[in-house]
Amino acid sequence: MGGHLQAGEPLDHAARREAREEVGVVISAEQQEFCGLIHHHDAGGALDRITAVFVAQSWTGEPYNAEPDKHEGLFWVSMEKPSPDCHPYTTTIFRLLTHGPSYRATNWPAGGAR
Repeated sequence: MGGHLQAGEPLDHAARREAREEVGVVISAEQQEFCGLIHHHDAGGALDRITAVFVAQSWTGEPYNAEPDKHEGLFWVSMEKPSPDCHPYTTTIFRLLTHGPSYRATNWPAGGAR
């Protein structure tokens, strides 16, 4: 899941809202855990992005693809061995969740942006 912040919205609230909007589950603040940040550079010149990664081990509701116009489906995959067609950005999130560290910079040229 992912998305953008709404005006005045804290990161943890946005993550819970996105879970509700994209997969139809309700996650409480107590069920949510912050895991880290990913700072991704877009080498094509688009805006770089920072992603706050949260996890929940439990929630209310049955997950489903609540945005079929935006997503192909909902898939459960192994974080340790994602399929070869898994998006590299998603693979980075899995690596952060399973191995750390709590911050990763991805796709930046050696030495950072110039």
